[in-house]
Amino acid sequence: MAGLMILFLDFDGVLHEDPCFDEARLFARAPDLAQSLEPFPEVNIVLSTSWRTDRSLGEMTQPLPDALRRRVIDATPLATSADTPAALRPYRRHAECATWLRAQGHEKTPWVALDDRPSLFAPHCEQLILCDSNVGFVDATARRLQAVLLRGRFSGRPVRAPA
Repeated sequence: MAGLMILFLDFDGVLHEDPCFDEARLFARAPDLAQSLEPFPEVNIVLSTSWRTDRSLGEMTQPLPDALRRRVIDATPLATSADTPAALRPYRRHAECATWLRAQGHEKTPWVALDDRPSLFAPHCEQLILCDSNVGFVDATARRLQAVLLRGRFSGRPVRAPA
């Protein structure tokens, strides 16, 4: 099996559209993500969603399909640490991912983020796979994610999202 890879996962705008006015549509795209990750057992998920501000890890994973729930290992912190690079501090979610990676000793672990808010990441963040918040994780996003994970698996270098 290939080495560990981390997927930082947002919910709103990724696993369902944002805003999602129909509660029955919450997590509608989660099975699609689970299917896309099936060939990549080396991918662990760290939740980077804003849901973590008022829910426990167990509460956040409960609505996920088993195939995703089993992969969730943690959630990013709600604040960055003092040693977060100054250049990342304006980009809250990117900085939280970096803080988590450093705190867990995964600075060299390949990672990718599925998110719908580019403003939360440094410009030209090569690890960001952007979702359209109106539809969430769709086939085109799945193809980009799988291409990135394949490159990460075989290159031994950090994964980069296609431009």
